[in-house]
Amino acid sequence: MADSMNTSTVERALRRLGEVLEYHREIEILLVGGAAGMVTGVLASGRVTTDCDVMVYIPPDAMSAVELAAGTVASEMSLSPTWLNSDVQLRLDALPDGWKQRQIHVGTYGRLRVYAASRLDLIAMKVLAGRDQDIEDLQAMRIRQDDAEFVADYLDSLDSKGTKPEQIEEAKVLLDSLDVHEHE
Repeated sequence: MADSMNTSTVERALRRLGEVLEYHREIEILLVGGAAGMVTGVLASGRVTTDCDVMVYIPPDAMSAVELAAGTVASEMSLSPTWLNSDVQLRLDALPDGWKQRQIHVGTYGRLRVYAASRLDLIAMKVLAGRDQDIEDLQAMRIRQDDAEFVADYLDSLDSKGTKPEQIEEAKVLLDSLDVHEHE
């Protein structure tokens, strides 16, 4: 089994997913995390990931059909059975308001339309997650002042969405510790 996927592998797997997917209508998925940054070019081409996190399925009942097709792709391409997963849906509170207007169309493969979270939304979610890989990604994305202001407002909004106060405070500390760069 492959432990990690580069951008090319992610793109091939998503294309194949659309080819083998059987569903009676169009489906949209929203990628978040490292895979979203990779396929949009926000993260460096050398970045690898162990999975593709799907935060949103439209329609929601299409999730099982997509995951079934992902199992077929995993077998065909020798990918981890969890190369495409929805575990991140447990954190729908982390999706910034207005994300739909900022999402980036990655590709349409058969009936599958793949979108990725925008750079701004990825920054916000990575600050909230605060894992080592997220911090590395944040440093690579070169946070600007307007990004930091968006994330500060985002973090302030999370209390009303049920995010734990301790996690919000930890994210604020992380945000304050990041180098903020001038516009490039």
